[in-house]
Amino acid sequence: MAQVAADTAAQIRDAAADFATEHLVDATLTALGILALLTPCALEIIGLGDLGPIEGSFAAAWQRQYAGYVPKKALFGYFQRLGMKWHWSI
Repeated sequence: MAQVAADTAAQIRDAAADFATEHLVDATLTALGILALLTPCALEIIGLGDLGPIEGSFAAAWQRQYAGYVPKKALFGYFQRLGMKWHWSI
């Protein structure tokens, strides 16, 4: 059974690689669409909510490293702004 699953996974991987090679624009647009759908969820998972960093999360620990001063153009500030504006809603 494990060999069948491994063979199937290899066939799927090869088919996906062939599709991406033959249809580069379609594959790129699909990947960007998936990324746009999953980004708000990923931001909330790491602790960047719509009201700022969530207490006890990775984002809160990341913000603590700045000791109250987040430098201009820091990656944390960019992601915090994204989390506050582009939040997950079902």
